[in-house]
Amino acid sequence: MLSALSRASSSSAAPAPPPPPSFSFDGPGSDDEGDDNDNADLPEIKIEPEPDTLLAPTSTKKRVRVKVAIEKGYSQLDWGRLQRSGADLRGGVTQLARITPEELAKHKTKEDCWQAYGGKVYNVTPFIKYHPGGVPELMRANGRDGTELFMKTHAWVNADLMLDGCLVGFLVR
Repeated sequence: MLSALSRASSSSAAPAPPPPPSFSFDGPGSDDEGDDNDNADLPEIKIEPEPDTLLAPTSTKKRVRVKVAIEKGYSQLDWGRLQRSGADLRGGVTQLARITPEELAKHKTKEDCWQAYGGKVYNVTPFIKYHPGGVPELMRANGRDGTELFMKTHAWVNADLMLDGCLVGFLVR
C-alpha cells in the first residue's frame, strides 16, 4: 500500500517552477560599457525651472522671533472656550455688511480693531490678547487687509475657523 502511494505522488508531482527572470543594466560598471548606441535615437531632455519658480529666497533678512508671555486666561484653549460661549465677538454688528477699505481703515485702534483676511473682515478686538504672537504683532494689520502678511507668517493657520465668531462683513473694492 505504501509503495502505491509513493508511486502515485511521484507521478502527479508538480512541474518544476520556471527560472527567475533575468535583468540587464546598461550603466556605469555594467559589462556593456562603451556601447553608447542604445539611446542614440532619443533626444536629450533638459529640465530647467521656469523663471521665479523653485528658487531659493534671495532675502537674507530674518525676522527675529520673540517669545511672548501669554497672560493667564488668554491661551488658545481659552479663546476656543470664549468662541463657544455665545458671547458677542462682533462688537455689536448684527448683520454682515459690505465693507470698503475706507470703512476698514476707521477701525485701527486696540479698542476697535478690524482686519481683513481672504476678503472677509473680522473684528479682532476680542482676539487681541489671545494672539500667541502678542498684541504688537497682531496690530501690524490693523484697519487693513492683512492677507499677505498672514500668509507669510502662518499660512498653515485657518483664519476662518479661528475667527469665525468675529466676522463682520466682506471687503469690497
